[in-house]
Amino acid sequence: MKMSKKQNIVASILFVLLLIVGTVSLTVFSKNVQESYALGTRVVSANVSNGADIVAIRATSSSGIAGYYVGTSANINSATFYSSNSTAYNVSLLNGTYHIWVKDTAGGTAKYASTVTVKNSCSSNYISNAKGNGTIKHCYYTANGSYHEETMSDQLVKCADGYKRDESKTQITKDSCSSLSAASIQAMGLSKKVCYKIWSYSCVPTGGGSTSTNNSLSILSATTSGDWTNYNKEITVTSKKGSSEIAGYYISTSSAKPNANSSWNATNSTTWKTTQGAGTYYIWVKDTQGNISNYKSVTVSKIETTAPHIDSVIPSSVNKNLTINASDEGGSGIAGYYVSTENTAPTLSSSWNNSNSNTFSINKDPGVYYVWVKDAAGNISSNHKKATIAASSNTDNNSLASLSIKDVEISPAFEAGVTEYTATSSISKIVLDATLQDSNASFVKNYGPRTVTLKTGTNNVKIKVKSALGNTKEYNIKVTYNGKSSSKVSSKLKDLALNSGNLTFDPNITEYRMYVPRSLEKLEVEALPEDENATVDIENPEKLQLGDNKITIKVTATDNTSTTYTLNIIRKNTDQVSTNNYLSSLVITGYKINFSRDVLDYKIDLKNKTHLNINAIAEDSNAEVTIDNTKSLTTDSVIHVMVRAEDGSARIYTISFNKGGISFWKIILIILGSIFLLLLIGYIVLRIMGYNIYINFGVIKDFFLNLFRRNKDD
Repeated sequence: MKMSKKQNIVASILFVLLLIVGTVSLTVFSKNVQESYALGTRVVSANVSNGADIVAIRATSSSGIAGYYVGTSANINSATFYSSNSTAYNVSLLNGTYHIWVKDTAGGTAKYASTVTVKNSCSSNYISNAKGNGTIKHCYYTANGSYHEETMSDQLVKCADGYKRDESKTQITKDSCSSLSAASIQAMGLSKKVCYKIWSYSCVPTGGGSTSTNNSLSILSATTSGDWTNYNKEITVTSKKGSSEIAGYYISTSSAKPNANSSWNATNSTTWKTTQGAGTYYIWVKDTQGNISNYKSVTVSKIETTAPHIDSVIPSSVNKNLTINASDEGGSGIAGYYVSTENTAPTLSSSWNNSNSNTFSINKDPGVYYVWVKDAAGNISSNHKKATIAASSNTDNNSLASLSIKDVEISPAFEAGVTEYTATSSISKIVLDATLQDSNASFVKNYGPRTVTLKTGTNNVKIKVKSALGNTKEYNIKVTYNGKSSSKVSSKLKDLALNSGNLTFDPNITEYRMYVPRSLEKLEVEALPEDENATVDIENPEKLQLGDNKITIKVTATDNTSTTYTLNIIRKNTDQVSTNNYLSSLVITGYKINFSRDVLDYKIDLKNKTHLNINAIAEDSNAEVTIDNTKSLTTDSVIHVMVRAEDGSARIYTISFNKGGISFWKIILIILGSIFLLLLIGYIVLRIMGYNIYINFGVIKDFFLNLFRRNKDD
């Protein structure tokens, strides 16, 4: 059967549309497949921070991190590798533009999306055709504060033809890292630190000098202070010139005599000062003719940089005083104390009270006080102690006036000094009642009068009382219940309270990371189990060290099942702890979600995907971001992106999926597919019936030519 001209045109248009739709569908499908297999290892951010030379790198990896490559070109083969398994890594760099890669434990690498430029660090100077005197900067790296030369000084300065460097005047006048140690560099989170030295140099006409001894050239004296200090001391040197002027001095920890090529310090004065740390030093002087004197030795001592420590501060409400116990391991001894009602650290110029005793008492009115001590070298305690002198109405009374269980007898009969009791109950819910002897005392949260649901067997029911001075007493009642319990055995915590930060606790999350201020030496943990009969064991260090600390809380139920919660506590070098738990960006590959830091809930169409690639970056680089599993997704899935701030507080962003409806393009595809299928069936049927069917492409061509011709004529 031969189709009409109009039918041929419609069929041709539908066929072309089907080709276009199929091509677009394949392109979209290919794009989605490509995006579904994004790397699980990536560099999240790399920013210059904590100083002009330090780049803070943050990364994530689903398989674990093995280290970082940092290079000045896009070729990883020329980059330097830094071994680290941490998602947060700091590296000190010279001025330049850097490319950064993160390497995972499987050997894969992922490159940071953009480069990082360091502008205010250090660049070595180079001089050629030099004449006369001058100075030049030389950059180097150090891991322990000592000088590791990476560029030789003779490469920094090239004298002009006919000139040579006077080695006696090639010397270091400044070292930016002379006060650093391995510990201080590691405290910055670095493996090595960018430093620089300022060299002086002199390019003189070709010639030389004598090093013969001239007995009239001599060091007359070298003296230093005998007081305690917490910094390097000045050595005052007086010399006597011979037949020519003074040209320089040489100082060493060895008594071996220097020569003209040693590292001399330039001076033309007979009296000068040099600053040195603790030790014995040998000092020589030379003149312009190259003569070298005898030496004088001087010993620098009583330098202490170790801060004193406050061991305890004991308040007495009866005597209205504070007893302070302090110690100083550095050797200079305690020199004074500072007491304030404000938690603001003092300086050496503050109003200190002088005292050279390790134990002393001071009279104070009732109130809250903060205490610091200093030593004779001028070091101030890095820790402080808080103490409360209670008002006369406040006592250390943490006893109960009464204790009872409604309709249940306890044994023995209640007495304030007795803390252990037993009882047998025939009901599963008991009402616990208690009153305080001191109205200024209080019940510890969750351990006061309350209704308790018993489990079959022995139940440990506790009452905890805190006195006005903060001391706690615990009363325990072992209640036996032999009936059927309405509650189940649990090895989880109900609540977790700390004396620092704002930890957002979830019984189903067993590992936490949070920062605490440097001033906090002891983290107090209160763990409340869901099941009062469960046993809670807390492993808590006596004193938090700077950096990483671990606290474990093990909850053991009566059926011997257990759950362990881990707190990874980082004690900072400062008292500033961030509360920022916002995201700065949230990106879902292939979707536009109009992210805002204050909007917590997002909905998208999952389409035919079962896996999403989600990138979430916190505003604070020290905040921790965790994302739920993004694989094997269905429309019933909900993905939580949690941002935990330094102080432990958390903010949760959620991503859920639209369940209903068919998209517009799916409807179009279904209609076109149905038309195509009907046409195919019709074609097959007509062919079986013996009809010949063809598409007249000439008619289509003429149609479009006439269409455009008519438009043109119009």
